[in-house]
Amino acid sequence: MGADVHAVAKGMGLDGRIGRKFLHAGPGYGGSCFPKDTLALVRIAQEHGTSSRIVESVIEVNAAQKARMVGKIRQALGGSEAGKTVAVLGLTFKPETDDMRDAPALSILPALVEKGATINAHDPEGMKEAAELLPEGINYCNSPDEALQDADAVVLMTEWNAYRGLDLDEVKALMKGNVFVDLRNVYEPAQMQKAGFQYHCVGRA
Repeated sequence: MGADVHAVAKGMGLDGRIGRKFLHAGPGYGGSCFPKDTLALVRIAQEHGTSSRIVESVIEVNAAQKARMVGKIRQALGGSEAGKTVAVLGLTFKPETDDMRDAPALSILPALVEKGATINAHDPEGMKEAAELLPEGINYCNSPDEALQDADAVVLMTEWNAYRGLDLDEVKALMKGNVFVDLRNVYEPAQMQKAGFQYHCVGRA
């Protein structure tokens, strides 16, 4: 509806029963706990002959959000990723870990590769594990600069500190295109537009 998700989250967080932590828009949740626990709650309910509609909906919405991010990237690339080179910054489900369990990258990147995108990926800790879980054909780069070289678009997938302070002029100089898809809302739209990027984020105009 055109609302800014950060303003909505701030308003929600003012309710003490909810709080301000963890109200961050993104490409969906992952990791070792939340996916496992939500599925377990649904299974326990089913075993006892009852429904758990709220938890079931959470699981469905999370899967839909990951699929929606594929569409967001595709739209940013003009409707097709075929023949495009995409630099992906971050693979793990959250920063400061090498954990790839249920990471959004595991759903998003195969869909892009399947439609003909070339993926140049970098992650400070998770590339070894990612290589065992993601399809063949993804290029794992030793640095963000290597991933960005001649890319048509960059997708910021995980909010590692190493990606929070990118030299935007250098990023743009390295890339062939100027599309920047920020799935973690690390940067500000006005800042990115001023730097010359076609900037796409989550839940903000």
